[in-house]
Amino acid sequence: MFKALIIVPILAIRVPAYADQPDVKPLPEHQRFAYEQTQPHQALAKLLAIPSFRASHVAQPFSDLDALYQAAPDAQQELETLAAKIAQSVNGNVLSAGLKGKARAVEKVTKELGGDASLLTDIVRITVETDSIGSLNKAYEHLAANTQTVEVINRFHFPQPSGYRDLKVLVTLPESKLIAEVQFHLRAISEIKNGPEHYIYEQIQGIERHAASEGRALNDIEVVKIEKLRAESRKMYQLAWAQYQPLGMVV
Repeated sequence: MFKALIIVPILAIRVPAYADQPDVKPLPEHQRFAYEQTQPHQALAKLLAIPSFRASHVAQPFSDLDALYQAAPDAQQELETLAAKIAQSVNGNVLSAGLKGKARAVEKVTKELGGDASLLTDIVRITVETDSIGSLNKAYEHLAANTQTVEVINRFHFPQPSGYRDLKVLVTLPESKLIAEVQFHLRAISEIKNGPEHYIYEQIQGIERHAASEGRALNDIEVVKIEKLRAESRKMYQLAWAQYQPLGMVV
């Protein structure tokens, strides 16, 4: 018995180069919008997740204020050079007030730090200002990769009573070994802080100093006035902070 062998020919079909391409449709508007919102949401979540902490031992290598000030100029230059590189990498700005004034340093060491200058950690300082949360995250990561972080205060996660938000970091500089303070600001919030809110801050400080000079607690009228001033600050800061929020999300 013979079995029939059926051979099925396979046809090779050549597609001309000018043939129509597959019909790829763009995402609908609502889907594209959701995709574009993913990155800002991730950046915000990353910023809010930066933990606040303080190392067990945070101290300058000098307990004498004069010795600290002798080393400070080189440390300030080291910090400003690093900050300039960080700002350039994220298209941000560096704001420098220079070294902390010595008269103010003497007052702080004497009245607040028990005479121990090694606890003065903001004599060398700098501010890095960015235009986006993503850029601020990258700037912080750059700093952390090039220094030893000894303290972080994440005031984006837990803002001050006035509504002010920033990221304040203490680091040990690799060359000078001094501790320096670095603040990361978002531009719109920084403009409020250095503009209209500064006047409100001075008013609150004036009220509190007046009560302290008389050796008493704030009275009811002063408490109400301070709360009203802080409410004005919170409103301004919240409007500034909202500029950086993904649409439909307010933190």
